[in-house]
Amino acid sequence: MNPEKGLKYWLAFGAIYIIWGTTYLAIKIGIEDFPPFIMASLRYLIAGVILLAICMFKGENIFSKGVGYNLLLGAFIMTFGQAIAFWSEKYISSGLTAVFNSLLPLCYIIADTRHWSNYKGSKLTLASIALGLLGIVILFISPSEASSQSHTGVLTLIASAVTIAGCFFWAAGSLYYKYHKKSGSLLENVGWQLIGGMLCCGIIVLITGEWKSFDILVVPAKAWFSVIYLAVAGSILALLALYWLLARRPAAIVGTYAYVNPVIAVLLGFLIANEKIKLIQILGMIMILIAAYMANQVKFKSEAE
Repeated sequence: MNPEKGLKYWLAFGAIYIIWGTTYLAIKIGIEDFPPFIMASLRYLIAGVILLAICMFKGENIFSKGVGYNLLLGAFIMTFGQAIAFWSEKYISSGLTAVFNSLLPLCYIIADTRHWSNYKGSKLTLASIALGLLGIVILFISPSEASSQSHTGVLTLIASAVTIAGCFFWAAGSLYYKYHKKSGSLLENVGWQLIGGMLCCGIIVLITGEWKSFDILVVPAKAWFSVIYLAVAGSILALLALYWLLARRPAAIVGTYAYVNPVIAVLLGFLIANEKIKLIQILGMIMILIAAYMANQVKFKSEAE
């Protein structure tokens, strides 16, 4: 791997590792003033319009044959693989949400049937998954002070189950995009997927009646900043990095960002929310980072498949 290509990989992995690690806190801040699916709709609308506007500026035809395909795929991925986390964080902590999303590498392996033989045959991959999950367990059984104050009861259990289900939806949708022929540029495809997510979330808003008790005029600046950050950093930079990596690296390797995201979430809790970090938590974070590094050293027969 030449230095330039290596730098691109590190920047792409850094985007999905760090940016998506910060989005849990951003969502938590935003849903204090935004209903969850209204917030998700605005996030996708802003990001989708920006990407499609860039395509038009570059002279691309944004109405290629794949518009309908991307709208439907985006409705599935963005809504059931991501936006449901907005709702879940009303009942569980942002740190716990990140911990549940650490199941993504396993979800990728389960859904990525065409590469099962590669995964089973790679001891380094299996060791990295085991080490990463062990690190996650350590973080889970020793939550930070603020994380342990999350809601309890039936809604907490439902929110936890919904978050885990969202991992499978996200992995399945991402792999479907990875392995099926696409028309149009990456920016166009992602742009329409975001618009699809916005439309689907909008339908949910109408069905649930979120808009009835919502007054957009009283939303504070911090909540708007959260939406804009999630749109630009989370739904543009990190999502483009994800698809770029999925086209070049095995899905289970790309999915290791789910190991690192909880580490970022816990660190943000320490730095911003004044949460205490125990020594055992530091051990868990170190194990997770080592696991992510190990997974990225795996060489498969065809990394671009």
